[in-house]
Amino acid sequence: MQLPPELAFLSPFFVEPSETYRTAVWLRSDFDEQVWEYSFDYKEPKHLDWGLTLEDGSLLTAPKNDTLLKGLKYYLTSSTRDAFGPGETNELQGAMLQRFCHACHIVDYLLINGKRFQLGTYGLEGLTGGNLIEILENVAATPLIAESVYNWKERLRGFCLGLLESSNTTALDAVIQNKPSISLITAEQVDEDTLEIPHGWIPKIRAALYLKNLYHKQTNGSQPNTTLISKLLYPETLWGKNQAKITYKILCYNDDCSVFEREYPPAPVTSGLREKMRDSTYAMYRRAIYNLGVLHEIPVAAPTINALQLAEHFTPDLSTTGRFRTLPSDVVFKSLQHAIEFHLDHGQDLTKAFCRIALECKKRNISPASLTHEEVQAIVGEKLRKFGITQLSMAIRSMNSGRYHSGVKGTKDGYFSNLRSNCGLYELIAVYTGAVQLTVGVLMARRISELHMLKAEDCLDETEQWLLFMNAKSTRHLFGLRRKEARPIEPIAADMIKTLIRMQKILVRIGYLSNLKTLFAVPDFKGAKKLSDSSAYLYNRNLDLFCDYFEMPLNAEGQRYYLRQHQLRRFFAMLFFYCGSFAKLDTLQWMMGHADPKHIYRYITESMDGAVLAGAKAHFAAERLIEGDDEDFQDLAQLLKARYGARDFTTVDAHDLEDQIQELVLEGWVEIEPEFFTDHQGKQFKVVARLKRVPEAA
Repeated sequence: MQLPPELAFLSPFFVEPSETYRTAVWLRSDFDEQVWEYSFDYKEPKHLDWGLTLEDGSLLTAPKNDTLLKGLKYYLTSSTRDAFGPGETNELQGAMLQRFCHACHIVDYLLINGKRFQLGTYGLEGLTGGNLIEILENVAATPLIAESVYNWKERLRGFCLGLLESSNTTALDAVIQNKPSISLITAEQVDEDTLEIPHGWIPKIRAALYLKNLYHKQTNGSQPNTTLISKLLYPETLWGKNQAKITYKILCYNDDCSVFEREYPPAPVTSGLREKMRDSTYAMYRRAIYNLGVLHEIPVAAPTINALQLAEHFTPDLSTTGRFRTLPSDVVFKSLQHAIEFHLDHGQDLTKAFCRIALECKKRNISPASLTHEEVQAIVGEKLRKFGITQLSMAIRSMNSGRYHSGVKGTKDGYFSNLRSNCGLYELIAVYTGAVQLTVGVLMARRISELHMLKAEDCLDETEQWLLFMNAKSTRHLFGLRRKEARPIEPIAADMIKTLIRMQKILVRIGYLSNLKTLFAVPDFKGAKKLSDSSAYLYNRNLDLFCDYFEMPLNAEGQRYYLRQHQLRRFFAMLFFYCGSFAKLDTLQWMMGHADPKHIYRYITESMDGAVLAGAKAHFAAERLIEGDDEDFQDLAQLLKARYGARDFTTVDAHDLEDQIQELVLEGWVEIEPEFFTDHQGKQFKVVARLKRVPEAA
C-alpha cells in the first residue's frame, strides 16, 4: 500500500509478516541462506548452520523439511520483536540478546528431543500442548540451562569415560609423567566436585583431554574447552554446539600458578540453593514458547492455538527462589571504615608508586614483569618499603631467583600472610580499588553492571559532586541505548574516585596508556604492560582481596563474608536508618550531619528499587529485635509472636526473622517507615513499625 508522505511512518504496519520477519537487526545474511551470520555487537560475527541432520536421517535443509526449516527460521527472527508492533526490542546486548538466546534454547531442545517429538515427520504443527508443557516443566526444573536443555553433566561424564577407555594407556602415562601438575587434585576440587567420576581416574581423564587438545589457558590455569567439547557432543543442535558450558573444576589443572583465589570458602549470598528456575526467568521461557504462535501470522505450520494456550497457562512450582542474603550490619560498617581509612592512609602513595613503575618501564621500554624485586623496592620509595612492599606482584616469578616454582603464589597460608604483610604492590592496588568499589557501592546503591562499566573519563560531572552512570534498566524506547543518569555523591567517595582518575591521567600523559580506561581498571597481576579494564570478574576479585586483606569475619560454618554489590545496594538505606537510631557510628556521622533527613529519605525512595528498600527495612527491624531494642517495634514483636510463635528474638536466626517480617509487610499487616520530628537538637527521625490491619486475624 502506497501511503501519503505524512503517513509514511505507518508503512511497517502494512508489510506482510512473511516479509517483515525475513529480517532482523542482528541478522547479517539473507533469510534463505543455509549458514546465517549474526551479531549482537560482537567483535566478530557468529554463525548458525541450518544444515543439521534430523532424527529420521534427513537434512533439515532437504526439500521435504522446507516447512519446518522456515518455521524455525521465522521463529528466531520474530523472537526479538516487540509484541505491540513490528519494531525490535531493547539494546543488542540486553533484552534482544536474551530473547534470542531463549529462542535458541527452545530450538535446541526440540532438535535434541526430535526422536520423541518426531520432528522430521510432523514438524512444529505436531507439537501438542502436553509437549510444550513438558518443555516448560523441564526448563523450570533447574536454573541451569546446560542441564535442563543439554543434559551437560551426564553427557560430559559419558564423554570423559569413553575418551579414557579409547585412549592409549602408554600415552596417558607419558603425559602424566611430563606434566606432574595434571595429576594434582586439590582439596577444594574434591569438596566442590559434583561430576561423580572416581577421583582416581581424574589424572588419566585430564591427560586424555590434553592429548585431544581440549584444554585452553585461562587466568587461573588450564580448563577444558567446553565449546570444543560441545561441538563433539551436540552435532544435532543449532546453537548449543557453539556455546561454552559449565566448567567442572575437578577437570582443571594448573602449571604456572596456584589455583586458589580466596582464603576461605565464601558464605552463601542467597538464602538457600536455588534448586529451580526463578519465576522471572521462567516467564521469559514461557514467552519464548508462546511466541511460536507468531508463525500463524505468516502463515507457516505451527503448534495449534489451543496447545499454545495450554502452555501459556501452565504454572510449575517455582517456590525455591533463593533470595539474596543480607550481610550483618556490623560487617559492612566495619568494612566501610577499613575502606575509608585505607584510602586516607595509603591511596595516594600506592597510586603514585604505580605511576613511577609505569614511567620506569616506559623509559626502558620493558614490561613491569621484567623488574627485579630490588628495582621495585627502589622505585616505590622508602615509605612503601617500610609499609612492607618487596615485589611487584606475588603472581610473578622473580627475574633473578634462578629457580622454578610449581606454584608462583606459593601455599594458600603463605600467600595470604604475604598479602596482609603488604608484599605485593599490585595486590595492594587491587585491595585499594576494592576499597573504592566498596565505598562507592554502599553509598550509591547502584547495580554492579552500572559500576564496573564506569569510565574514568566521564564518571564525574564538572563540579565533581555528581556520579554519572548508564542506567542498566533504561533501554526501552531508547533504541537500545542506556540512559545516562546523575546522582549526588558523598565527598569521601568522590575523593577516592578522583584518586583513581588522577592515576590514569598520569599514565596517559607519560605514554604508558593510550587512553583512559574504566574507572576500576587494575594492573595485570602477571606484569603485562597494561591496565586491565574492569569486568564483573575483576570487580569481584578486588572485593575478595579486600575482604581477605582485612580478614572479614567468618560465620559459624567457617565461611568468610565476601562482599558483593547486590548485597551492598540496600546499605545506603541501612546507613540512613542507623544514623537516625543511635549515634555510636562516629565514622558515619559525616554522611548525615549536613542534610535534612526528609530530603535524604526522599532521595533514597526515588533512587532505590522498592524490593531493595523493603529488604533494608526488614533487615533493620530484625536486627533491632534481636538486639533487644524493640521500643519502636512492640506491635511488630507481638504480631511475630502470635504468627510464628517466637518468644525470644535473641535466639532466632537473623535471616529467618527478616523473611518473616518481609512476609508480614508483603501481606499488608505492617509497614516500617521513618517518623520525622523536630526537637531542641534539630531535625530528627526514628524508624517505627505500624500495624495496618487488625492482628486478631493473623
